[in-house]
Amino acid sequence: MSNGATEHTTEAPNAAERQAFVAGREAGSNRWLLYIVGGVSILAGVIAIAMPLLGTLTAAIVAGAALIASGFAGLFTAFRRHEGWHVAAAFALALLSILVGIMIFLQPIAGIFALTTLVIAWFAASGLLRVYYGARMVRDGGGWMIGTGVLSIAVALLLWFGLPFSATWVLGVVLGVDLMLWGALLIAYAVRAGRWTAADPQEVG
Repeated sequence: MSNGATEHTTEAPNAAERQAFVAGREAGSNRWLLYIVGGVSILAGVIAIAMPLLGTLTAAIVAGAALIASGFAGLFTAFRRHEGWHVAAAFALALLSILVGIMIFLQPIAGIFALTTLVIAWFAASGLLRVYYGARMVRDGGGWMIGTGVLSIAVALLLWFGLPFSATWVLGVVLGVDLMLWGALLIAYAVRAGRWTAADPQEVG
């Protein structure tokens, strides 16, 4: 009994590791697609940063489309709730998302200003929170948190006093940085998948 149990415990990890290597090889066989998508994302990010006004308009349109899509999804799920006030609240929120999305499409300039204001508010709120929590743990390395919080508040103030000019490039730069980070992540995953492909699963057992 003990020998059988011992053999079972030693073979189980080997089987799991073989499955992991097989999954890695399957991902590695399609890693060329990750390279392409990652490269296109990085290129799009560079273009968005180099042409921030175009990137800003694109970000506004994407945000409007996302709001409309989430609004219709909210309408679909609202009637699946049982409580009446839950249905009313979900229905109202879904309608609001659709209306805001449509307004962004009809008035993209106003949508850009609204989204830029949200970005500024996010920088300010996150900066204040970092300063607050950094001050509470200043003896445990909270100084770095306070420093980054002050920097976020400074960025928020610069963007706020830079309106309306800052609204023409903030969203484009944010979109560009996000696309570049996403592309780099995909390429890094493709490289890792290639290493899985090069490994021999028979060596694990």
